[in-house]
Order: sequence, then structure tokens, then C-alpha cells
Amino acid sequence: METVPVPDGARPGGGPPAGDYLGCYGRVPFGGQAPRISYVSAPFGRRPAWSDPGRHLVQWAVPGTPRIPYPSERERLLLTGVVRGPVTPAWVDRLAKAIKEGRHADLARIPGALSGALVADHRVFLFRSATSEEALHYRRSRDLLRFSTDPTDLLDGPGEYGREELWRACRGDMVFVYPGIARVPPGTVVTLERDGATTAAYDSVTPLDLPPRTTMTEFAEAAWELVVEAARPYAGRGRTGILLSGGLDSAAVLAALVECGADAVAYHYATRDPLADESAYARAVCDHLGVPFVPVPTDHGAGYLDERWQFPHPYNHLAYRWLEQMAERVAADGVTFLAWGREGDRIFGPARYGLHDVLTGDLPAREKATLCRGLLTSRWELPRILRSASPRTSLLDDLVPAGGAVRPADFLTPLPGAPADVFDAGHAPQEHCANLTVWRPRGIQLCNPLGSKGLRSLAARLPHAYRLLPHQGRLITKPVLRLMLSGRFPDTVWRRHGRLWLGSPHKDYVLRHPHVFAGLLGGPDAHLVRLGVVDPRRLAHVLAEPARLRLNAESLIGTAMTELFLRSDARRTPPGGLRGRTACP
Repeated sequence: METVPVPDGARPGGGPPAGDYLGCYGRVPFGGQAPRISYVSAPFGRRPAWSDPGRHLVQWAVPGTPRIPYPSERERLLLTGVVRGPVTPAWVDRLAKAIKEGRHADLARIPGALSGALVADHRVFLFRSATSEEALHYRRSRDLLRFSTDPTDLLDGPGEYGREELWRACRGDMVFVYPGIARVPPGTVVTLERDGATTAAYDSVTPLDLPPRTTMTEFAEAAWELVVEAARPYAGRGRTGILLSGGLDSAAVLAALVECGADAVAYHYATRDPLADESAYARAVCDHLGVPFVPVPTDHGAGYLDERWQFPHPYNHLAYRWLEQMAERVAADGVTFLAWGREGDRIFGPARYGLHDVLTGDLPAREKATLCRGLLTSRWELPRILRSASPRTSLLDDLVPAGGAVRPADFLTPLPGAPADVFDAGHAPQEHCANLTVWRPRGIQLCNPLGSKGLRSLAARLPHAYRLLPHQGRLITKPVLRLMLSGRFPDTVWRRHGRLWLGSPHKDYVLRHPHVFAGLLGGPDAHLVRLGVVDPRRLAHVLAEPARLRLNAESLIGTAMTELFLRSDARRTPPGGLRGRTACP
């Protein structure tokens, strides 16, 4: 077993954030005398094999990372995520005491988007900050607790999921497929003992304290200060990458990094498909800011799907291969922190909109009048606008499809009564899967400045009426974000309206490779057919008609990725058929 060196007196991260902590695993028996602790700090993915019945703890970390100081001789702390500042004995002592003594206000003030575990003699505390994207899972019986950032560490055998969950994953839902495994929700501490478990909230997002009738311009000014504040820690810690799509969200993050003086480089998914090529927009952002622009070619051919992939969750989205290609380039450049614009839609975008939101929103009277005039010039008919004076009616109801209507899946066996997909801010299986299989193995930490606590507080305070701007017959999305960028970019960037056909390369792949889906989803080895999720006859009809292929393209890719997840799950099972019961995998 190769352990991480522990230099004497070394400081992980210094003042800037440290992305050294890549995950953790623990096996803790309860009852009787507290057994000995076997603790190892190891490179990501290394799992030692232990045969003794003691407490087994693994801290995955970047090689060269100093060991986390012990809170005491009988306690260990494990972390995952981005730490702000050095992990000193004093820092560890403060965190451990806040957890054990239930001083939640002190715990919430500890900076960083962190999850982790504090293992004591007869109790284990699992915690996750409100802004942490680090999924932490656990499975307990009366006498044994197992926890891990990788849910496959907690499986006892193959197929520990339900048919409905798999069906919904194929449809594109963000569903958790392991019903026997629990998750630590954001902003909570879960205390686990032999006789039970309790969950307590310690970190919450409250609306930003702004004066009544704050204007849209004032919201934009506050938003810029918060974006810069979230980006500032990444300045001065070496080169920081950013995934630059060409949209406004990632452009805002890059502008904030430049404002802070960060040494930034922009990476862009480059496509040969002219219908999805956003490179001109991304390059314009980089040219304006003076940032290096690195287009990374993406795979549209035989490498798009690969049976060798190993998944901890169904990655039921598009272009997993593109993530691999991006990660290979970023790692080759020696970049360890990679920012992106995730959360922009949640922070600035509309969820609902109507006359009720304008008339009752906390905004100045003159802006209410302007928004009402904008509604009268919009595409919505006057009777419908008037009906939206009710809080139960949104003018966006016909623009935001719900549940299974998002992705047609004509090749799946019908499942009446399957629930609609419900957004869960604490569960992002695609991002978590990519972290465990693409980014972390290469020593890359994704950082999400738009998901900072300050910006989430702003979003909680931002009126619905400021999330959409009807103006001269157009619906302008994210007006606060656009206003924030209006003095920082040329008009061609912040006034950008409409989207390219970003799904074109993926649909083109499906149209050109129906035989791949026939073999993967309709062949004799297809798990989803044996489970009754995919109907082979329906699949054959879809694959035989180009129009239906195009209509079902996204769900076909998501279903293929779910099938690859099942195959990787089968490969994880040892010859005895059980795994993870009595030893660290």
C-alpha cells in the first residue's frame, strides 16, 4: 500500500483554498470496547485490504498532502472538498469541538465547501456544509456503520436498486438508484450511534439582507461583489482553469477571476458541428479579458461510448467522453482547480413569472410599471396575463416541461404511475459521477463560484420579477446577470440572445450509430432488457426510423449510459457474490 508522504510541519493550502482532500471511507463497528483505529491517507481510489474487525478509515488525498491532525488519540477527522486555509491542529480542534458540543453556529462559520466525518469512540458524526457538492453516503446496521463518498463501497452485492429507479434514470431523471443507502443532506450533521441516528441542521441559506424595494441595478451591483468574493480565493494559488461554454454564466466567473488577478486559462469544448459551435462567443470573452483560450476537440465517433467505463451512478447525460477528453488536457497542463458556471440558472434564472410576481414583488413602483408595460408587449395574450395575477399561475408553465415530458423514451416499457422528476439541490449524480471517475483520479477539483453561500443568499432574496424581463416583444432571461456584465463586456457578449442547437452532435451520433444501440440495449447481454426496463420490440421500431431516432436521441444515450452502469456494477462483484460486508473493499 503506497501511502501519502507526511512532511513535518507542512501546511496544506496556506491562505488560498486547498483542494487536497478527494474523498473518504470508513468502516466503524459499534458495541463493547472501542476497537483500534486503522487509518491511512492514500492517493485517490486506493483501498487497502484489512482483515481485522477494527475501525478502518481511509482519507483520499493528493500525494504530498500533510496528514490531518488527530483531534485526540481516540478520534480521527476525515475531509472531502475544498478547505479554506491551512488545516492546523487549532483548526481541527475548533471543528471537532463544534461538532461534538452541538455548537452549530460555530460549525457554520468554518469556511469552505466541505463534507467529512468525525469518528469518536462510540459515535460518528457525518457533516456537510450548505454549499458542499461532496456527496457523502452511509449504511448502518445496529453494530456496523459504513460511510464513503463512493456509494459502491457500501454495496453488499450487485443489483441493489429498484426497477423504477432504473427506468427513471433511463428517462433522464436525477434519481438516486440505491434505496438501501442514505445520503447526508446539505447543511446537516448526522450523528450515528449503535442505537440510532439523529440529523440536525447547522448551516442554512438565508435571504441576503438588502433594503426594501432594492432596484435591479442594485441587485446587479451586489451580485458582482459576491461573484468576485467567491472567486478571490483562487487568485494567487497558481493557474486556475475554467470551463468556458460561451454562455453568460461561465463568462461571469472568468471576469471575476480576472478582476481578482487570478492566473486563468479558459478551456472550451470544441465541436466540428456548425449547429453547436459556440467557440466564437467563448473566444470573444477571452479576447476581451486577455485570457488564453484553449479549444479541446471532442469525440463524435467510435469512442463516444465505451464498455470499459466504471460508474458509481448512472451518468444518464450526454458526452461523458467529452469530459474525459477535457480532463486529459487539463491534467496535462498541470491545472488542479477548474471553475465552471454551474448554478447560474438557479441563481439568476426564472422558475416562475407572472403579473402576481410583478405587482406583489418587493421592487420600486416605477420598475413595476416598466415590467407591466413589457408584459403588454410580450407574446402572451392579455387574458392569460390577467390570469397570472393569481399566485397559482405562471406564464412559464408551457415553457418548462415537467417530469417525463422532457425526454421522449418510446423504447422503454411503459411504467404507469412513475413519479415526475423533482429537483433536489443536494443530489447531483452526474456531477458526483464525473468527480469520482473523471476529475478526482486526475487530481482535478471542480470549483463552483456561482454556488457560493453569498450568491445563494442573493438568489433567496431576488424577486421572481427580476429573473425575466419582457421587453419589446422579447423575453430576456437573467436580466440581473446581463446588467451585471453590461459594463464589463462588449454588447455582443452580454446581449447574446437565444441558443445554438447544442444537442446536434449527440443526435448526429445516434443517427449514424443505431447499430451501437441495437447491440448495447437490445442484445442478449442487455441488463435493462432482462429487468424489463427496455422493450426490444419498441427499441427496434425506434432504431429503424430516423425521425424517431432523432426524437429519442437524448434518452437513448442516457439509457445506454445506464446499461453501462449496470455492466460496471456486475464487474465489481467478486466471485463469492458479496462485497464490502466485513472488510474495506
